[in-house]
Amino acid sequence: MSKNSDMTFIDHLEALRWALIRSICLIGLVMFGSFVYSNVIQDFIMQPLYDLNLKNFTLQDLKITSPFVVKVIIAVFTSIIISFPYFIFELLNFIYPAISKISKLYLFFIFILSILFFYTGCTFGYFYLFPNTISFFVGLVDNSVEFNPERLNYVFYSFWLIIVSGFIYQLPIISLILTKLGIINYEFLKQMRSIALIIFLVFGAIISPPDPLSQLLIAVPLYLLYELGIVISYFFRVEK
Repeated sequence: MSKNSDMTFIDHLEALRWALIRSICLIGLVMFGSFVYSNVIQDFIMQPLYDLNLKNFTLQDLKITSPFVVKVIIAVFTSIIISFPYFIFELLNFIYPAISKISKLYLFFIFILSILFFYTGCTFGYFYLFPNTISFFVGLVDNSVEFNPERLNYVFYSFWLIIVSGFIYQLPIISLILTKLGIINYEFLKQMRSIALIIFLVFGAIISPPDPLSQLLIAVPLYLLYELGIVISYFFRVEK
């Protein structure tokens, strides 16, 4: 990541153009591979539903184009998850001249932590958040109703929940960047503790089954991430 303070506006646009070209090429390659192996990826995504041991249910496609659309959705979302480290690299490389007050060592630290937290969040989303929400929604099905969920809806919702969970786990990274830029400080984050806790509890209540334990198991990790953001903000604070 090189700093170039002499770059003109046109130079920045050119750098952005090449960054987008490289990213699109990578996405295309990963999407192609994900499309080819979409059935394997689908089985992985379907596992939480299979684990419920439901009887007499089948996934259905409602439109003639649905099988193709499902493969495309799997390819797109899988490419986002796999290519995330490269996206972060290109983003940090592009914005480095504008955030030159952050040293290269800090940027490397941000890069590694961002990847770590993203995949930790995706793991949390797949192994806990997603199965619990699926179990909750399936539990609402009346016994007199034949349960045949749409495959397209299931696949889209599962990937959306996993990726959102990964991005939510970027909270400490955002705190670090904003702190180094002098936009926020750990005193501000400490003052916002109670508000953040309320937001996390409400969020947990919205996306989890309606029982206190499930809501806390979602809200508590989010709050711990916030607290971690405060710690990071303290150690990487800008000295006045």
